[in-house]
Amino acid sequence: MDGITLYAIRSELNGYLPLRVQKIHQPAPKELVFSVWNSSVRDRLVLSLEGNRPFFGFSDERKENPPVPSGFCLGLRKRLEGGSLVAINQHRLDRVLYLEFMGHDDLGDTVPYTIVLDMAGRGQNIGLFKGGILEASAMPPSGERFAHGRPYVPPQGERLDLTSTRTSDELLAHLEDARSRLSDGKTLSARDFLRSAVEGMGKELVMSTLMDAGLEPDAPLPEGGLRELARALQEVSERLRDSAYCPAIYEAAKGMPVFHVIPLRQYPVRETFGSVIEGCRGLRVLENLILSENAARTYVESLYKKVQKKLESRYRAQMDDLAEAHDYEKYKMWASLLDSNGVRTPPGYTEIRCTDYYRDPPEEVVVPLDPKCSARDNARNYWAKYTRLKRAREILEESLEKTRADLEKLSEAAQALREADDLEGLARAAFLVEGLARRSGIDFRRPNLFDLGPKARPERTPAGSGQKPKTEPGIEVIEGRNGNVYFAGGNARQNDYIVTKLRRPGDIWFHVKNARGAHVLLRPKGEVEDEDILMGARIAAERSEARAASKVEVDWVPASRLRKPRGGPPGFVTYTGQRTIVVSLEDSIPSTPSQ
Repeated sequence: MDGITLYAIRSELNGYLPLRVQKIHQPAPKELVFSVWNSSVRDRLVLSLEGNRPFFGFSDERKENPPVPSGFCLGLRKRLEGGSLVAINQHRLDRVLYLEFMGHDDLGDTVPYTIVLDMAGRGQNIGLFKGGILEASAMPPSGERFAHGRPYVPPQGERLDLTSTRTSDELLAHLEDARSRLSDGKTLSARDFLRSAVEGMGKELVMSTLMDAGLEPDAPLPEGGLRELARALQEVSERLRDSAYCPAIYEAAKGMPVFHVIPLRQYPVRETFGSVIEGCRGLRVLENLILSENAARTYVESLYKKVQKKLESRYRAQMDDLAEAHDYEKYKMWASLLDSNGVRTPPGYTEIRCTDYYRDPPEEVVVPLDPKCSARDNARNYWAKYTRLKRAREILEESLEKTRADLEKLSEAAQALREADDLEGLARAAFLVEGLARRSGIDFRRPNLFDLGPKARPERTPAGSGQKPKTEPGIEVIEGRNGNVYFAGGNARQNDYIVTKLRRPGDIWFHVKNARGAHVLLRPKGEVEDEDILMGARIAAERSEARAASKVEVDWVPASRLRKPRGGPPGFVTYTGQRTIVVSLEDSIPSTPSQ
């Protein structure tokens, strides 16, 4: 957020003041959340410097707070909770806001306090001031701006404030003065000049303004360039004075969204808003979603690499052990030759020649010996090794099959990870990788990244009321025979809702076999007949990945047999005792159910 965006936000927020402070939280070291209210609004005001993403505005997010509040948070609660936010001011058009509160001191007397939210580059901080003197800050004070027991010192500069100029000629005069002041024997690019000369403009608005003026950002200002630049800046100035904002989120080149109240010509529009505050709220939701997806993907990819390394290392070791175990007959032969030839040698020999009478004609064979042992002890050791390797071969072959199966599941997880384009897809990939991690003995701690938001509780329908039960929006409701009702999900979240919230005793569940598809739930009105089962199977087949096939297999089972594993992704269930229908979508009637 640049200074011009903050100007628009605080101008709109001032229309809600005064706001009573109900509760204060500090979910992160550089972030404060004020629960505020009055007769017309009840919301959460966020002041954040976290993650190099300064933010100021209302937000619906609810982050987990630390179990023990920081001293700074406790100090704010003591002084400001129960008080009021009465004004929000700004240092010119810089990224510095002054939030004026009426709080209370240790004696309970009403006292004015100021929270300074400084977003201006290095030295940014959040501080509480009483009587203009710093009492506490979110981070240890550093530099001149924040110092304990001293007033706040705002960033210094002589840049142009667009809210104080009205005509293009005034703007041109200011720009000419700025060029003579900033040149100092060096040539500035148009981009660097504009950012140094005009206050409150972030890099996105600078690029848009230069584009409007027809200037190259990386080239020096050409002859007559200042006049074109003054013309473009006049439009921005008029929008600020008239509050003619166009709040919108834009698609930036690097993936993270960009929000601004002035149209940005270089980016495509992603979403527009009716107010600046709602635009800030939308930006916060989108940023948190993208960051959650990025963090979730990083977590799954990191755990995937650990599992892959463990399984591949295990597979190589098992193959080496199996190759050695395949030679167990060799040790049997050596033990038999030593015994049958009646070799009796003391320790110290490294090999001995024995006649192998099992060959036709008999041949001499060199049998290696452990020089630390006698021939009899060597024979005994070979018999023991033969027995051990024979047993190990059977165990290794079984273990190798399990490892191969785990590697195949790992390939499925890799495919799921490649195809995942949202949190639901990443949750499915995480579930597969975490299962393999548990089997491999890898410790992991799943972060709280896959929460897809609150789900509405289903409203129970009174018995005998004849009303359809209310479902989550988007779940398809289909009328069947004799008052039967079918519920069909349209995505993983709706499928999960059907399984965890909607199913009742006596319901029947349908799902296409070995393919992705909708969960279908039959709620019978009376006795279930074959035609009801056939209709449910057709509904599931038509809403699956296999719907293009000529024949589709559909499993059906009483809904009471469904089980949802703990930690499983949305829509993932296990079941037993199913029956299968082969549905021919080309025909009007599916084939007969089979056991």
